[in-house]
Amino acid sequence: MRIPSKPELLLGALLLVATFPCVTADGQYRSRPDLAPPRLNITVPSIEPNSNEYVFIAPYSGDIERPGPYIYRKDGDLVWAGTGYYAGFVANFHVTKYQGKDVLQAFQGTIDSSHGEGFGQHVILDQTYKHVVTSTAGNHRISSIHEFNVLDGKTALVEVFDTIPANLTAFGGNSSQIWLGNGIFQEIDISTGKLVFEWNALNHLDPEDTLVPLGSKESNSGLTSAQAWDYLHINSVDKDEHGDYLLSARHFSTIFKINGTDGSIIWRLGGKHPDFKQIDDWTFGFQHHARWHPQLSKPGTEVFSFFDNSGDGTITFNNVSRALIVEVNHRNQTARILRKATAPYELQAQSQGNAQLLSDGRIFVNWGSAGAFTEFNSNNEVIYHAFIEQDAVSYRGFISNWTGTPVEEPALVAVQSSSSQVKLHVSWNGDTETVAWKFFYAKTDNGSQKRSLIGQVQRKSFETVFTWDSPHALTSTKFYAQAVGKDDALLTQTIAVKAYSGI
Repeated sequence: MRIPSKPELLLGALLLVATFPCVTADGQYRSRPDLAPPRLNITVPSIEPNSNEYVFIAPYSGDIERPGPYIYRKDGDLVWAGTGYYAGFVANFHVTKYQGKDVLQAFQGTIDSSHGEGFGQHVILDQTYKHVVTSTAGNHRISSIHEFNVLDGKTALVEVFDTIPANLTAFGGNSSQIWLGNGIFQEIDISTGKLVFEWNALNHLDPEDTLVPLGSKESNSGLTSAQAWDYLHINSVDKDEHGDYLLSARHFSTIFKINGTDGSIIWRLGGKHPDFKQIDDWTFGFQHHARWHPQLSKPGTEVFSFFDNSGDGTITFNNVSRALIVEVNHRNQTARILRKATAPYELQAQSQGNAQLLSDGRIFVNWGSAGAFTEFNSNNEVIYHAFIEQDAVSYRGFISNWTGTPVEEPALVAVQSSSSQVKLHVSWNGDTETVAWKFFYAKTDNGSQKRSLIGQVQRKSFETVFTWDSPHALTSTKFYAQAVGKDDALLTQTIAVKAYSGI
């Protein structure tokens, strides 16, 4: 699903790299050789690269050794590698609130790459990275990749790709083309799994209105359930304070407002049957991640944001993708763009992507299949940009504050470089609170153990290294490290390890 590199995009990237230094995350750590995070190629560095606001992405590609959820500092340094915490294909990884607490959420399961759909469940972890709850769709359905929108810390909106047999002759199908990929969304109670609301597209929409006709691709042939015609492709759902839903349907290139009581269509923006005149004849298409913003609305208007892909590789609305904030006016039935954050390097994401509007007016945009993300200030100027290396992409991407206090122990490795010199490598996967590491040695002498502090190093990155020249031979010596937080508080301690001769 990665867009092939275009010469003009590469030229633009090279020109900007010439202005800003290229920063990459170190892909291997002596203390945690099992971790292999994808590198970030940062072309526009953040002015606050080491703040408590982190990047949350779930990169994947054929070249990534360990795809999955990752947290990075804005300088590209790793904070947390989620290898082993989530299973299978992972997407939509970010911070949310559940029962009043900050938690991590992500989809885990399988991906149907021909449709861009999936089958799995949504898993929530707490701030220690321990499992809290696994949420599944109700009514004997299976959640897809796109949405898990937690509402008021209690319920969540999920999307379902439901493959069913159907008579498709009205849409040009023959007797062998009988499989339809229908769109369903649900609101469910996270803790109990109880179904709160379900909406079935076939009860309200005509598949004839799709921009992706039956048989337009082999994957949409309708000949088998694996080739079901994905006529709608729901990819986001949100809910307003009145109980109505905002739905993004990629293959209709339409955003719908849906009645939260009977499921009827209240209005449509875009597509073949729009209810609003788009002022200045602006267009959008194959969009993702529509979200209400009632704080920006005025009487008689509604405001929402979405990620405008503007093309799918076959149909192009605009040559460049962008994040849009749009106002629909019910007095004159018009829709106008309030803000537009356009992709640098003329990127167009033919699939995936999202736009996150932050409380101070910044917009963070993940460019989906273009394999990059950008932070814009309130004037829509680029203040941070990175490409995910190894031809990787992330379905969605976010920035957020986060406090991580891992339940797992930190890892320490002692590498002996001579008879009296040792290098100590320590890390604590997911920790955000350590400000320094204290290093100790413990030596057994005549049956008694002597412990001594040998040094302290400020924590500046995922892995901290300390070199110690011992005044004596390192025979029978063990080492351990202590994580130190603010006000010199002891956070945790590693197990004691022996030094080994390393390369």
